[in-house]
Amino acid sequence: MIQRIQSLYLLVVAILVAFVGVYPFAEILRTSDLSLYSLGIKGLLPVEGSAQEPLFTVTPVVILVAVSFVLALVAIFLYKKRMLQIRLCVFSIVLLVGLQGLMYYYVTAATSTIEGESSFGIVFIFPIVSAVLTFLALRAIAKDEALVRSLDRLR
Repeated sequence: MIQRIQSLYLLVVAILVAFVGVYPFAEILRTSDLSLYSLGIKGLLPVEGSAQEPLFTVTPVVILVAVSFVLALVAIFLYKKRMLQIRLCVFSIVLLVGLQGLMYYYVTAATSTIEGESSFGIVFIFPIVSAVLTFLALRAIAKDEALVRSLDRLR
């Protein structure tokens, strides 16, 4: 199961999506008073000071991160049902691209809300990298399915 290359791709996808859930994906510097805010799964929070109520919430991003993480883990364990695994990978690619767009939307919205300048973290590109890795896993799964079907024809 885990020795197949597509399982390794999907495991890396799950790890990258988990990083999106843990680390902030952007920092916003308010230009009026030079205070720094971080935007992550918890919302838009000031970097310095006590834990406060978030100024901006990102609930749809939280949902997409959770669903993408679960899909990657479920797809790893469906190695005997390759066609279902392919469908889950296609759905996961769509979700990851949507997650990337949603993250960009929230960064620009939060930047305009507090009137500041944003800088993206390395975690910001993880959904696109995950989508590419999921596509590579999808190709490997399709190769396995083609091999099994060709062997069935020979019998």
